[in-house]
Amino acid sequence: MMTHVNNVHVTVREIFKCEICDYTSKYKLSVKTHTIRKHTKDFAYACETCGKKYLTKPELETHEKSNHQGLCHVCATCGKVFRNKDYFKDHCKTHDPDYVKQVFTCTICSTVLHKKQAYKKHMLRHSGQAINYVCDICGKVITSLASLKQHKKTHTGEKNFLCVTCGKDFVTNQSLTVHTRIHTKERPFQCLICHKRFTQKPSLNIHMRYHTGERPFECTLCSKKFVTRTLLKDHNCKT
Repeated sequence: MMTHVNNVHVTVREIFKCEICDYTSKYKLSVKTHTIRKHTKDFAYACETCGKKYLTKPELETHEKSNHQGLCHVCATCGKVFRNKDYFKDHCKTHDPDYVKQVFTCTICSTVLHKKQAYKKHMLRHSGQAINYVCDICGKVITSLASLKQHKKTHTGEKNFLCVTCGKDFVTNQSLTVHTRIHTKERPFQCLICHKRFTQKPSLNIHMRYHTGERPFECTLCSKKFVTRTLLKDHNCKT
């Protein structure tokens, strides 16, 4: 009976193999993690723009096409490259010895921004005049074209940013940066009141509301206010 099952009803399952050694696994992520941990020195293909290294040339080409295609603004001081001319100009100012970081505070919700362009977009949201972009796959409304492009990657499964420590991959470089702090224990954002530290700025902003008493998200039914939109949604689900 078992011979019949093995010969006739055998289930073929794909085996993933390390491109450098003979290591194999039923799971693609296991091979990816193995490759990073055992063969980091073999990452011979480096991006000339940002320095990120890849195991194979096709991976490098995919990275360059996705992240650096069409870039034309290069900082002469540090070599950082920008797509947006305005962001490039703002960045160059940071190398000036007399540079003082600009702060734009929303007069409605107290959100703090450091770029005039971002501040203008933020204020348009309050006025209801913001330009929105709609995902043609799921219908989600996105506030910027760049965010829409990143959102669409969640549908395609495209993740070009890989953690070299654990092998986990991400849609955006920002997500990878925040994730990496789990391994490094880095918490660069500190509350000036209680000195608690955070891995990302949005978490600090939410934390500060507990000190200031700010609750910008209000229930339209009972007028109760909340610190985060998530807490408001939880409240609405219960009512």
